[in-house]
This record gives sequence, C-alpha cells and structure tokens, in this order.
Amino acid sequence: MNRVSKVIWNSLLPQSPVFSTATVAELAGIGLPVASRDLAKLEREGVVTRITRGLWAVPTHPDFSPYAVVPRLFTERPGGYVSLLSALNLHGMIEQIPRVVHVVATRQRPHLDTPVGTYEFYRIQPALFDGFQPYLRTGNFDIATPEKALFDTLYFSARKGRRFRFLPEIGLPEGFSAPGLKRWIRQVDYEPLRIAVQERWQRLAEGNRLLLGSSAR
Repeated sequence: MNRVSKVIWNSLLPQSPVFSTATVAELAGIGLPVASRDLAKLEREGVVTRITRGLWAVPTHPDFSPYAVVPRLFTERPGGYVSLLSALNLHGMIEQIPRVVHVVATRQRPHLDTPVGTYEFYRIQPALFDGFQPYLRTGNFDIATPEKALFDTLYFSARKGRRFRFLPEIGLPEGFSAPGLKRWIRQVDYEPLRIAVQERWQRLAEGNRLLLGSSAR
C-alpha cells in the first residue's frame, strides 16, 4: 500500500468518503502533482472516483452518497446545505426522488454534472441562510429542517421563474412546526414575495389541517 492509499484508508475515510487532492498531498507529505498521479492510478483501478477537479470520493464507502459531496463543493464560507425537494424526500415528506441534488447557498453558481450526481444551486439572501443541521444518519452534510426545506421550496416557487410551481404531494411529518415555518415567512423582507409565500403555505396547510390543527393558520 503506497503513501496515498494509507492516507485515504487510515486518515480520510474515518472522517468522510469525499476528499481533496490538496488534503491527500498535505497528509501524505507529497506534492500536488504526485498526489494527483497516484489518485488517478487508484481511479483506473476502480478504487476512487474523480468527482470534479481536485475532488475525489470512495463511492463504495458505507457513508457515501451524492449528498456527502455537497460540503466539499464549497471552498468559501458559508457554503451550502441540501434543501428543497432533495431535503423533502430525505425527510419522508415526498415520495418522489429528485433527479438532481438541490443545494441552497448565498451565491449563485452553475449546475454541476459529476459521475455521482448532478447538483443544482439556488441563491438565497443571507438573512435566510439558516435552518439546517447535520444529517442525522451520517453527519457528513447539512440538511434543512423539515420546516426550512418546505419554506425554501415555497419561497423559490414564488420567485421569478417559479421552479417549484408544480409540487408533488407533500405530507407533513409528525412534529412539524407550523409556527416555525411561519417565522421564516415573516423574515422575507420583500412584501409581495412574503405574501405570495404565505398564500402558498395556506393552500398547502389546508390539506394537512387535521395534522396541524390551529397552528396552521
């Protein structure tokens, strides 16, 4: 086992199945060209997969998923979190499995096609960049809470372009906090947009009235 392989198996995989060339080079005490060469060799052997330039993964690792790539797609802070239909599916609120991974960030960037999945990015104002936490099953990416994931979906459906205008059937999980979602709505500073999001929420809440009770109003 060469130096790069030892670093991957002993140091990196216990932390995350996704890692950068720069991290491998630093931990192995070698230059970037050597690390890139050795990683490319491991890729030809089917051990690692190149996600994008300078970013690699071990897809056979039990903690790997396309979502685990998300934190590594950002070098700046804040980065981004999984939300919208992707988060709604992971929370069991919709049955439809999105064909892409939806990521919310404070800066717009083009969609990214990789061997493990396609990533779409949605820019949100910094004041609304919150309401996420580590994914409980693996902890290797941030995901919007059920309330924030639904708010984000309604928010972008009401904005120009209305990407999520036609939504699949949404079920609200036990413990869903309608007041929590409404607090997010109140933070939308542009009044016409805030009203539009509120109206979309009210229509959705009608179908979940028995679950939500009076808190949906």
